[in-house]
This record gives sequence, structure tokens and C-alpha cells, in this order.
Amino acid sequence: MPSVVTTELARIQRNFLWGWDADEIAWSSWSKVCDPCEASDLGILDLRVFNTTLLGKWIWRLGSDKGGMWKEILDSKYGGWRSLREGVNIGRTSLWWKDLMEVWWSEGWGRNFEDAFKWKIGNGDSVLFWEDCWAGNGVVKRVYPRLFSLSSYKDAKVVELGKWINGSWEWQLTWRRSLFEWEKPLVSIFSRVFKG
Repeated sequence: MPSVVTTELARIQRNFLWGWDADEIAWSSWSKVCDPCEASDLGILDLRVFNTTLLGKWIWRLGSDKGGMWKEILDSKYGGWRSLREGVNIGRTSLWWKDLMEVWWSEGWGRNFEDAFKWKIGNGDSVLFWEDCWAGNGVVKRVYPRLFSLSSYKDAKVVELGKWINGSWEWQLTWRRSLFEWEKPLVSIFSRVFKG
């Protein structure tokens, strides 16, 4: 909801509660009036908070829903929730998408949402190896920034960087140059921590 609409609706709510006359006295602060009913107040919705919550629900659905035409359209047009994370500003975006981006960044949801979001691997064809939090150990590029910087395939999906060999998952990471001796233990540690 545009802020102009939110402000106008809040003004109508206040006028209804306190009276339409400009000389009427407000008997309580508006923030107190908007407290939840459990706090023994009126429980009138704070429309700005309510709108932010609804936008947050859309962000959650964008990251967690498996399918649907609306999700396919947003994925193809804007890049899905990953473009919210990356702050990609696409030329002509809808007001709704701009509001989602604003909530993602200004409300601090971005990092908290991403850290709380955990992928189910399945066959690994929709989970980004370096970028998504697919293992309980965190986002791989944050845990192993050196390996990420050396990777020759930074946009790889999980399924593209390993395969099953004799009933065990083996990582097949490729590097843009030969690893130095002191970098090789990082790969061994990684393989133990992120074993399939």
C-alpha cells in the first residue's frame, strides 16, 4: 500500500476515534491505541506495520513456495527472491516489487531472512552451491571465502559440483588456478564438513 494511502487511512481512523473536529483532544497516543489487545488497549491496526508484515509474507512465499504462475512470472521477470538479496535494480519494476526490495533492505529482513532460510536439496538443481544456505553450516561462500574466490564456477548449482560414486557423494570442485599448498587443507576441511 503506498504511504500516501496508509497516511490517509490512519487519519480517517484517528478522526473516527477522536472526532472530526480539529479541536477534539486525543485521549491517548496513537502508538498506544495501536498496541495489541492483550495490552488492554484498543488494538487498532497500525497500517504501516501491517503493510510491512504483508510484504514480508510475500517475500517468504517467494522463497518457500514450490510453484505457481505468480512465482514463475516473478522469477522470470525479476530473478526471484535472490534478486532481492542482491539488490538488483531492474529497469522498469512494479511499485509492488520496489516495496518488496525496500522491506528487504530497510527493515533488516534481508540477512535475517536469508540466514533463517534453509534449502532442502532434493536433486540439487535449484539450489546455488555457493550462494544459498543449503547445509546447516551456513552459506558456503561466507564460510569459505577463499575457496569461493578461487572457484571457476561461482553460479553453480549443487548438482553441478558433485556426483555419486560408489554410493558416496564426491565433490568435483574446479578452480581457476592451481591451489597453493596452504589452500589444499581448506578443500579437505570443506569436504569433511560438507560431506554428502
